[in-house]
Amino acid sequence: MLKKVSSMKKLNLWVNNLVRLLMHLEQFTTNKTPHIYEEVMSMEVEGFDDDLLCSVFDYLVGCESKAKAFLAKSTKHRKI
Repeated sequence: MLKKVSSMKKLNLWVNNLVRLLMHLEQFTTNKTPHIYEEVMSMEVEGFDDDLLCSVFDYLVGCESKAKAFLAKSTKHRKI
């Protein structure tokens, strides 16, 4: 019986962690995606090709840490 309770606690902990992760991902995509799009596409004025900018946007949406770094950088450093 003790082993069954321990397994249930582990399963409950796993499910809670999964729910927190999903909520975090939803918040990231819901709140940040339009902002990332605007910021990336504003680089078109700097002479970057539209196809390249679309690829950059797709990459950043799939990689949260890279997106955060991109948004934190100045326009000069975003070009790099």
